[in-house]
Amino acid sequence: MGESLNRSDHYAALDGLRGFAAISVVLFHIGHWLNYPALAANSGLAVDLFFCLRGFVLPRAYGQRFQADLSILQFMKIRLIRLMPLIVLGTLLSASYVLSRSYVLRGSVSYQELALATVLGVTNIPFTTASAAIGGPQVFPLNGPQYSLFLEIVVNIFWAGIRSFERLWVYVFIFVVCLVTVSIVGLGGDDAATFWTGFPRVGASFFAGVLIFHIDKRLSSRMEPRYLFWLMSIVMVLLFYYPEELPFSIQLVWLALLSPLLIYAGSKIQLSGSLRSLALIGGELSYPIYALHYPIFCWINGAYQTVTKQQNIIIEGPLVVAAVLAGSYFALKVFDIPLRNWAGRSTRVRSGRLAPR
Repeated sequence: MGESLNRSDHYAALDGLRGFAAISVVLFHIGHWLNYPALAANSGLAVDLFFCLRGFVLPRAYGQRFQADLSILQFMKIRLIRLMPLIVLGTLLSASYVLSRSYVLRGSVSYQELALATVLGVTNIPFTTASAAIGGPQVFPLNGPQYSLFLEIVVNIFWAGIRSFERLWVYVFIFVVCLVTVSIVGLGGDDAATFWTGFPRVGASFFAGVLIFHIDKRLSSRMEPRYLFWLMSIVMVLLFYYPEELPFSIQLVWLALLSPLLIYAGSKIQLSGSLRSLALIGGELSYPIYALHYPIFCWINGAYQTVTKQQNIIIEGPLVVAAVLAGSYFALKVFDIPLRNWAGRSTRVRSGRLAPR
């Protein structure tokens, strides 16, 4: 997606952040799904890191191309080619699980509702009235975390659409309005009751990243804030893994200040050796990990409980993490990359490696 950068220009540190954040989200959900909420208790804030990072990187990837000849339609083709294959795969994996569970347990799943949820899922359209039997009240009942991918596409379209009015004060205005709204309505977006609050959330995080990009471009600083990056990385770990839910005020500080500062510092440093290699691998796997961990968990958890008739995070947790890593790598290499390459060629759209996900 977007124009390719050579290896020396690639944001390896940001790739490492994405990989760490994706694994943290997996642990956060394992803890909640297996009744151990103290595990990575605040790693749901990684969603705001993802949004902010994309707000920072997308102008870098597409800014000059928009000024040249890239249309909004071409931009959206690139984004959809990048995002949709794993969205479709994740939905189909979860739908097959719900269908199998209904057959094995002789449940009361409505096949019409399941079919509707599947169609909406593969087209990335929210389903706000889904029943609990198929995963409601999540707005994407077959793959709960997919709500953030829907919001990403929405904010991508919005950002591309307002680029003709590109002024720093416009981005400041949008960021402030969204942040004030979030401070009133809270952080949400994943279920029917809070779905609409996801829009100011993604707006605040994404345009914080856009602001960081434009401010950095104006400053043209060549400083390498290595100590700042590692300090902010430690802060991220402490916040994500604090064993109780953080006060809302600290969550807002993370969204508005700490997350953008971490991304800015990460964009300025160079990694080398094995640390760089590990970071690049983490970045490459981050999207399939995020997009597929829900259906993979469902299959592992469902099989384990069917066989043992119990729930055990000590056993299931490592099994899920291992399956997510292996499944994500397999899906990336065998399904996602080949399909994106084919779609890119068939639509004559380049799909580079810069932009996140």
